[in-house]
Amino acid sequence: MNIIITGTTSGLGEAMAYRLSKQGHQVIHVNNHESNASVGYVCDVSNTDDVVKLRRVLRGDGRMPDCIINNAGVNFIDWLENTPATEWDRVMDTNAKSIFNMARTFSNHLETKQGTMINITSNAAWMPMTNSICYNASKAAAHMMTLQLARELSPRGICVFGIAPNKLAGTGMSKYIEDKVCGLRGWSPEAAASYQLKALPAGAETPPAIVAEFVAFLLGSRENHRYLTGTIIPYGK
Repeated sequence: MNIIITGTTSGLGEAMAYRLSKQGHQVIHVNNHESNASVGYVCDVSNTDDVVKLRRVLRGDGRMPDCIINNAGVNFIDWLENTPATEWDRVMDTNAKSIFNMARTFSNHLETKQGTMINITSNAAWMPMTNSICYNASKAAAHMMTLQLARELSPRGICVFGIAPNKLAGTGMSKYIEDKVCGLRGWSPEAAASYQLKALPAGAETPPAIVAEFVAFLLGSRENHRYLTGTIIPYGK
């Protein structure tokens, strides 16, 4: 299976790319202009023209996808009055508009393949975090877009669903959150960790490799995920 994964340079994207490649899938890495990815394709998925160009290049390379995993994501954390409109645009474009771009650009092809689209959303879609208005709103948009796309595309044979992880362990974004939250609220790292663990029923953050293993199972067979269309699977709380 040819699988596009956006945002594979680190974190969950990197873990999914590694695990799915080991499973025998042909992973198509797609990363933005600012990344230093040594494999795959350079594409700003928040830019409509870039995504259209990506489709053209993939078609020429004979690598059109059977599955798309919309994983690219960024964050910005600060108090409301310190949040520039440019950061709102950057986060919303990367986390939400990119899903619109990928779905609109590749939907006709996915229909011919009876393919799959997985959107990596977040528990932030329904659990608002202080200092994270851009991220919360973008993930709420991604959540609703997933439900809407499933309603529209599933009659065309495209399976669309989402996975909403909690805070992932050891990623660059998690480190950014930890540092920013401590700085903004005046917490020590120990106090922040204690507060966070009390909010997690599992008692720990989720390692990206665990989520990647779950995704690999789902994509091991269409029968493993076809009935998930129109759902958002919470992975952790």
